[in-house]
Amino acid sequence: MRWIALVLALAGTAAFAPGADAKVPCRNRIFNDWEKDGKIASTYPLSCYRDALRHIPGGDSVYTSLEDDVRAALLAAVARSHGEHVAAQVGHGFSDPSGRSMMDERTNPLVGATTTIAAPPVSDSSSGGGIPLPLLVLGGVALVLVLSGGIGLAVRASRGSGRGA
Repeated sequence: MRWIALVLALAGTAAFAPGADAKVPCRNRIFNDWEKDGKIASTYPLSCYRDALRHIPGGDSVYTSLEDDVRAALLAAVARSHGEHVAAQVGHGFSDPSGRSMMDERTNPLVGATTTIAAPPVSDSSSGGGIPLPLLVLGGVALVLVLSGGIGLAVRASRGSGRGA
C-alpha cells in the first residue's frame, strides 16, 4: 500500500515539474552576457536587442551603462549584418575600485569608459508573465502532501470499518 502512495507522490511531482524545453527570453541572455564583463557579444538576433531595450530595469538605465551598451551592440549587429567589420564585443566594461579596467587593454577598445555598478543577476523566470518556478514546486509538494494524507485517511477508514462488523 505504501508503494501506491509513493507512486502517486512521484506522479504528482512530475505533473508540476517544468518542461526541459522552457524557453529563456533572448533578452535575458543579453543581460547575462553583459553581467559577465560589462560587454555584449554581437551574436544575437536584432529582435533580441530591441526586446532587451524595452525591458531594461529602471535602476539599470540610471546607474549602469547597460542601456548604452545594448544600443551599441544593436548598432554593431546591424553594421555586421551589412558586412562591416566591427568589434566582437561592445560595451564599457567594468572597473575595479582603483579605476583600472578589469579587461585586457589590447582586447578592449573602450577601456577609458568604465562603470563600477553592476546590475543584479537576471533570473530566467523574470519574464514578467507566468507563475515563478519556486511557487510551482511548492504547490506540487503541497498537492502531494494533501493527496498522501487523503490516502492515509482512506486506508485508516477502510481498516477501521472492517473490524467493527
